[in-house]
Amino acid sequence: MTEISRRDFVALTAAGAIATPFLDAASLRSAATVTAQEIVDRIKKNIGVEWGNDDVDTFKAGDPATIVTGVVTTSMATLDVLQKAVQAGANLIITAAPTFYSRADLSTPAGRGFGASGAGRGAGPNRGGSPGAAPVPSPATMSGPGTGASAPMPPAPVLPRSVVPPAQTLAAVTLPTPPPIDPVYAGKNAFIEKHKLVVFRLTQHWNQRRPDPRAQGLAAAMGWTKYKTGEYSLGYEVPAISLEALASQLKKTLGARGGIRAIGDRTMTVRKIGLLPGFTMIQASIATLPNVDVIITGEVQEWESATYAQDVAFAGVKRGFISIGRVVNEAPGMQVCADWLKTIVPEVPVRFISAGDPYWRPL
Repeated sequence: MTEISRRDFVALTAAGAIATPFLDAASLRSAATVTAQEIVDRIKKNIGVEWGNDDVDTFKAGDPATIVTGVVTTSMATLDVLQKAVQAGANLIITAAPTFYSRADLSTPAGRGFGASGAGRGAGPNRGGSPGAAPVPSPATMSGPGTGASAPMPPAPVLPRSVVPPAQTLAAVTLPTPPPIDPVYAGKNAFIEKHKLVVFRLTQHWNQRRPDPRAQGLAAAMGWTKYKTGEYSLGYEVPAISLEALASQLKKTLGARGGIRAIGDRTMTVRKIGLLPGFTMIQASIATLPNVDVIITGEVQEWESATYAQDVAFAGVKRGFISIGRVVNEAPGMQVCADWLKTIVPEVPVRFISAGDPYWRPL
């Protein structure tokens, strides 16, 4: 696999990955054709982990039967990335993050709780269920551990007629009114439809690969690959550098406009780095921080890992903690994804396009 160099990654991110057309894409398309579904089938076959039945790593937009002209990988399929993909002649976008702003990744906000489109996810026997499903037991019939009752509750007393609500006919029931069409969702859907794009999310299965492709990509971008402490380790022993200089180096290399946050004595010396890609739980921070000088992570709950690291620093322990932001953190891993896809999809060009840092910081 070809690793992107630090210089190449800086150029890709600093310029927002200006999309130039794929080289000789027309001749490549004429030689062979492959559909989006066929490419996803190859991903499932070659990814190296068991493919589970979830609703995350799936097609999010477009027709899987579409003939693919080019593939773009990205940390997030923003409108900017979609436009650059079209300019580059690509029509299959493989993204790490949701396209439609939530884990559900529904193409309309009305999909949650309004009409049939909202029943696709979250429905089940314990949430209203479907026709023929077993009824949900009422509090009056529930008993046993976890219910707060050791025996069935007695029947509800008969209420006086004066407080019994009048019966409603079906015609009198007011159904919820769907919200107005959101222009952002509508615009994104219209752009995808106009250019016949196909969007597939690849995150849960991709991140299960070993070594972790997000850490692998970040280390390659930073020039740390040769400093790795073990084959599957997330640790790196680098030449001595101050915490402040390390944070600045990350910001410059990754093109982070405002997402870098650091905790700890900025003058402390860093040699041992622990990478915790993606969202870091407090348990991982507690286990890792004693063995390294600094943790570099994507994102955390501020009241968990960040506050823990803050208290460690307040106690005078020379430890650092750097959060680079989820989207910025995913980008190097999706560059690795592009390099890997080239080995299993030779029929069409494949490239990485950076989504950039969504934030900026005032001067």
